[in-house]
Amino acid sequence: MSPATLRLLIDRARAASELAQARHGNARRAEDQARVHLTMLRQYAGEYDERARAKPGDSRDPSADRNQVAFMARLQVAIDTQAAEVEARANAAAAAAAQVAVCLQRQKSLEALDQRRIRQEQQVAARRDQKNTDEFAQRAADQSASHQLETIPGRET
Repeated sequence: MSPATLRLLIDRARAASELAQARHGNARRAEDQARVHLTMLRQYAGEYDERARAKPGDSRDPSADRNQVAFMARLQVAIDTQAAEVEARANAAAAAAAQVAVCLQRQKSLEALDQRRIRQEQQVAARRDQKNTDEFAQRAADQSASHQLETIPGRET
């Protein structure tokens, strides 16, 4: 794989990771908002129930009692619906977190592949430099040896 292609894949993986992290952040915020709403509904239901119990039961109108029971039933449905919404948003946040993990793993794998490619290129360059240095040293040694043979007194060349 060419270095340019690998860089392109890394950049795309990085962008996908950032997008997945943004989605996860949005999903977590939505989950938090749903939890706050659920807490408010539960708190309101508790306060309403306390107020209803604080009123003397004998002096109330039967239709008011029926209205109160019907309202509490609707409020309980709203609480149950909101609890289901919280669960759905928590599941969405968990799925988004899993997607972030997958994207980050892919990005890290591509970056590791790029680092391996760079190390291999450096090793090839180091071997080439060492070979050139060895050849240069060998030629220098050969020239030095031939020069020494030429300068030996009484020896004709």
